[in-house]
Amino acid sequence: MYKQIVVGYDGSDRALRAVEEAREMANAFGARMHVVTAIRKNEIHTFGTGSDRRVMTDAEIAHGQLDELSRDMGHVDVSTAVVEGTPAAQLVKEAKTVDADVIVVGNKNVQGLSSVLGSVAKDVAHSAPCAVLIAKTA
Repeated sequence: MYKQIVVGYDGSDRALRAVEEAREMANAFGARMHVVTAIRKNEIHTFGTGSDRRVMTDAEIAHGQLDELSRDMGHVDVSTAVVEGTPAAQLVKEAKTVDADVIVVGNKNVQGLSSVLGSVAKDVAHSAPCAVLIAKTA
């Protein structure tokens, strides 16, 4: 039924629960998983001091998180993307790019808005080129 699953990941526990839901689907259907992290703009961050000081961009941090996440996916065929833009728009764009059958999103965004459905989930549901599964993450 599903051959290509797209799921968003922002490093939060809620996003991890959506990824776990997508992984279960990928295992059940033998599907590929495409994990997407959207960054608003590629800012630079400095960590540590002195000779231990390290400068990293948001994209480098996101790539590191996705690499670690990919290693934990077991036998699931996983691809990743770090893209610049708003989460909903980039999930929809990536779904079109990889010809996704379904996009998995969490039911609440990380900011914890009081709405029943997070704004990312709403926006994806309204503009997705495929089915959308809204995972209970909160």
